[in-house]
Amino acid sequence: MSSNSHFDIIVIGSGIGGLTTAGLLSKLFSKNVLILEQHFKFGGFTHTFKRKDWEWDVGIHYIGEMEHTSLAYNIVNFLTDSKLEWYKMEEPFEEFIYPDTRFLVFGNQDKFLKDLIELFPNEKQNLIQYFDDIEKHSKWLIRNAIVNIFTDNIQNLFSKLSKKKLFSTKEYLDSHFKDEVLKSILVFRWGDYGLPPSKSSFSIHSLVERHYWKGGWYPIGGSGKFAQLILESLQNSKIQAFLNHRVDKILIKDNQSIGVEVSVLKGEEVIEKKRFYSELIVSNIGLYNTYSLIEEEQLQNSLREKLNLIKKEIYEEYKEAISNVTLYLGLKEDPKKIGIQPRNYWIYDTYDHEYYPFSLESFPKSIYISFPSSKNPEAKAHTAEIISFIDYSYFERWKHQKWKNRDEEYQKLKEEITERLIVFASKFLPTLKENIVYKELSTPITNEFFTLHPKGSIYGIPFTKRRIEKNWITPNTIIKNLYITGADSFTPGFVGAMMGGFFCTAKVIGLKSIIPLSKLLKKKSK
Repeated sequence: MSSNSHFDIIVIGSGIGGLTTAGLLSKLFSKNVLILEQHFKFGGFTHTFKRKDWEWDVGIHYIGEMEHTSLAYNIVNFLTDSKLEWYKMEEPFEEFIYPDTRFLVFGNQDKFLKDLIELFPNEKQNLIQYFDDIEKHSKWLIRNAIVNIFTDNIQNLFSKLSKKKLFSTKEYLDSHFKDEVLKSILVFRWGDYGLPPSKSSFSIHSLVERHYWKGGWYPIGGSGKFAQLILESLQNSKIQAFLNHRVDKILIKDNQSIGVEVSVLKGEEVIEKKRFYSELIVSNIGLYNTYSLIEEEQLQNSLREKLNLIKKEIYEEYKEAISNVTLYLGLKEDPKKIGIQPRNYWIYDTYDHEYYPFSLESFPKSIYISFPSSKNPEAKAHTAEIISFIDYSYFERWKHQKWKNRDEEYQKLKEEITERLIVFASKFLPTLKENIVYKELSTPITNEFFTLHPKGSIYGIPFTKRRIEKNWITPNTIIKNLYITGADSFTPGFVGAMMGGFFCTAKVIGLKSIIPLSKLLKKKSK
C-alpha cells in the first residue's frame, strides 16, 4: 500500500455512485482519487456472493435503459472500457400476479399500453394520458436534478415554478382512474423504489416505470462485474482503492472538509487507525450517514445548528422507509425445465398496496421472485431470489449481536420466515419448492450492518414528496468541499445511483465539466 496520505479527492464507499464519480474524475479529469470501502468487497449493492457454485446478487436484479443508444449505456461503456456485456431478458420479462388476475409485461411501451387498454377498455383515454404523464414527470425529475447542480437562486426559482408537480402516486391514480384493479396493476413495481402509492412521489414512480418501457437487461457474469471492470479500467489512472477501511470521521476545519479518519478492519476488529487528506470529499454512503461522520465540535455554532436540524429531518423521513428480507435459493435444475419461465414475478395476495406495516403473523403479503442464473449465461448453477418487505422492528433486538453469530432465537425466526416465503411462492409456482436444495435468508439488520442505513433500508432517503420539497436531491451538502454521490444525490436503483455519480462529478468540476461530460453522453456506441 502506498504511504501517500494526500489526494485530490477522497470517495467514501464503492457502490456504483462512488465508482462512477471516481471513474469519471480519474479518467476524464486526471484527478488523484482514493476510494475507501468498509466492506471486504467492492461494489456496494452491486456485489455478488457465492455458496459453492451458486452465486447471487445483493441488490441488482434487472436494469432498464441499456439499449445501445441510451445515455446510461454510454456511461457504463466508458467506465468499463466497453468490456461489460449485457443479456436482454426474454419477453415477456415480467409477470404480476394478483388474487384473480395475471398480467404479462413486455419490454415495449406501445404493447404495454395496448394490453392495458384491452383489459380495461373503459379507461382507454385515461391510460393514454397516464403514459403521457409518465413521460413528462420523469423528464421533469431529471431536469430538477440537473438544475440542482447550479446556484441556489436557480434552484429556488425552479422549485417555485414546479410546486404543481408534487403529489403522491396514489393522489395521481385516484384523480385519473376509476377501476381499482387497474390502479393496483399500474403500481405493481412499487418495490423497485420501496414505497407504496400513498407514500411515494409520482415523479419517482414515473421515472422507474419509464425506465423499463424497453425491457430489462442483466450484466453477463453478474452484477459483481461492475466494480471489477471499473477498477480494472482505472489501473493505469491516478486512483487507489482500499477494502476494510471504515471512515469514522470527516475532518472539518473552518467549516470545510479537509480529510477523513479511518479504521482499518480485520473482520470486525480495528487493527489500525489512519488519516487521509483532501480538499474535496465525495460520500457514497448516504446523506444521513455522511452527516453522522461529522463531529459537532468541529463546526461553528450556526452550522452546528443547521447540521442537527437536517439530520433530524432526514431521520424523520427514514420513518417512511420500508425494510426487506431476501431469500437466496440454490436450485437443482433449470427452472424452465419445471415450467417456471425466466422472468420477474411480482405476486400479491391483495389489490391494496397500502398493507405495510403488517403483523408478523400475516407475513408475507407480497413477494418478488427473480432467477439470476437464467439471465446470466456464465452462471455455473441455478439460483432464485425471493424478496419481501417486512417491518424492521421484528429484528431490531438482534442488531448489536455480531454478524453470522446471532443467537438461536434469531436463527429460528429466520427459519420461520424462510418457510413462509417458500410456501407463499409455491402457491403460484408449485414446482419451485421441490427444486430447492439450498436456502439462506438476509434480514434488515444484515443490510444495516454493511450499509449503516437506518432500518437497513436499501433505497436511501425515501422518495416522498417531502424529499423533493426539502431539495435533498443534490450533490451539495452544508459543508464546503463535501459532496454526495449515488442514490441520495439523484434517485434509487443502479442507473439512478450512477447518474447521481455523473451529476456529482459535474458539481465537483464545475463549468469545465460540461463539454467532456456532454461528449461522453453523445458518444455513439459501436
